[in-house]
Amino acid sequence: MNLSYLTVVENGIYLTVHAQPGARQAALRGLHGDAIKVAVKEAAQDGKANKAIEAFIAKSLGVAKSSVSVVSGQSSRSKRIFIEDDTSELLRAVEGWVSGI
Repeated sequence: MNLSYLTVVENGIYLTVHAQPGARQAALRGLHGDAIKVAVKEAAQDGKANKAIEAFIAKSLGVAKSSVSVVSGQSSRSKRIFIEDDTSELLRAVEGWVSGI
């Protein structure tokens, strides 16, 4: 499995995400280069898509919304997301989440 979209640190993980705002529904859309492609309904306007991406990832991985944050790429499709939680739990969750892509 290609894990170039994932960086593990002591208190969580970083994910590289390619955003697809304005989609029909929120969904994991596969890989886009070295990033996970995440589609959300919200437009890329006033941070709405960023908040939707954070909420989608939190729900998909079973973590609190407050644990997920866009740390770079706020106005770009290419984003770096930090998820703060138990690293081993997150790795299992991400593996299950992306296993279908």
